[in-house]
Amino acid sequence: MSNLKTIQCPSCGAKKVKYLDDNMFECETCHTSFYVETHQTSVNHKHTYTNASTKTPLDFKSKRPLLIVVGIIFLGLSLLVPFLFLINKSKPSENFNDSENTAVKKYTFNVNSSAAFTDQSKSLKVFMMGSIKSSDYDNKKYNNKTYWAVYDAVKGTFDQIEPLEISNTAEGYHSHNNESFKFDDGNIYTIVAETMIFRYDATTKSMQNLNSEIIANVKELQSGIANIDDATHAYSAFKIKSNSGKEVMYYPISKIYNTNNFDYTTKKHSYPNDQPATFFFQTYNQPSYLVRYTGMYSMGYPFCFDPHIESVFDENENFKSASFSNYWLTASRFIDMKVLNTDNKVYDMTVLDFRDWIVALGIKTNNVSSEKFKIQWQDYDGKLLWSSPSEVSHLYDLSGVISKNNGLLFGNRNDYFLYNSEGKSVKKIELEELSFDLD
Repeated sequence: MSNLKTIQCPSCGAKKVKYLDDNMFECETCHTSFYVETHQTSVNHKHTYTNASTKTPLDFKSKRPLLIVVGIIFLGLSLLVPFLFLINKSKPSENFNDSENTAVKKYTFNVNSSAAFTDQSKSLKVFMMGSIKSSDYDNKKYNNKTYWAVYDAVKGTFDQIEPLEISNTAEGYHSHNNESFKFDDGNIYTIVAETMIFRYDATTKSMQNLNSEIIANVKELQSGIANIDDATHAYSAFKIKSNSGKEVMYYPISKIYNTNNFDYTTKKHSYPNDQPATFFFQTYNQPSYLVRYTGMYSMGYPFCFDPHIESVFDENENFKSASFSNYWLTASRFIDMKVLNTDNKVYDMTVLDFRDWIVALGIKTNNVSSEKFKIQWQDYDGKLLWSSPSEVSHLYDLSGVISKNNGLLFGNRNDYFLYNSEGKSVKKIELEELSFDLD
């Protein structure tokens, strides 16, 4: 035993140690566990640090293979857990479907036509018609059929999604471009497959095919309807051609018709419930000005909502006068007019809507076609209420709708824009990006 040296703790140098087992010792001062080979007189510095609560220390040398296996298992688990998390995250939420592990089928519209309107509560709505697309390519459940829908622009929800009830004899109707118009009764009229007229009643929230009614009321159409032209929607009327080649101008609100609209509207007429009413339209030549005019009006009877108004300027493009031609005087049933804000030069103007003593306009202050419209509200005297930028460079006459409390909604076919009553741009609504579930 004379060749052995005193065992010291490799951590603190203390000599007070106690033997554990398998040549393992523990320092009674700092509680470090360490290993001492029996053929050596020095301490092996492969040691581990423990606290006072540590139980039997590990023999790293004798149990090294086990530690390697444990390490491999730990590494595998560290890679596997995130993968399992992603799999679980991709599962459909139980909140959307009662069937376990069944994905909810989502649908979107392929929009053929649309129009903005307000219902009886003055809510801003979009009517749309088209076909339905499924996110599941193999889902053909709603193919080959036309659907109509009503979307609440403020709430961001669909009020109605319904199939268009139509005879199966109209083969391929679903592939035709439909055209929808808001008439002066506030309802939406849609031409389908160039041969049918449907009316969406904003009060009853129902859809009706008007063809039978039209054929019954118009003797010139007894042979059936061959074609419907939307060119006269500015009059809240349709140009209809029969199978026998006869043509009429039909007014679906009043249910009257004539065989030559030009000749008819060049003559003065009186209609039931005639009364003076105020309208707005822009001058056609540039610079453009807003014109407020009054005409005799009876809902549903011949009246032109977008008359051709010419303005006259001096050599510096200063406004001098504006006038209707004789035809437009008669067609708009003219009483008087006033040109507003003649000191402001506007090189493009579109009247989006007018009601509730508010006129909604899109204006451009220069002649560059790519310039974006400014959206404005003015009162009936031309006083500016607010002006706000937009992202659109093209607008259509009377393509918007005003709700004094809810704001302004305007657009065309696929894209609509919502502004609140203070002129703040609220959102852009891309109709074909709106998803819904029918199952």
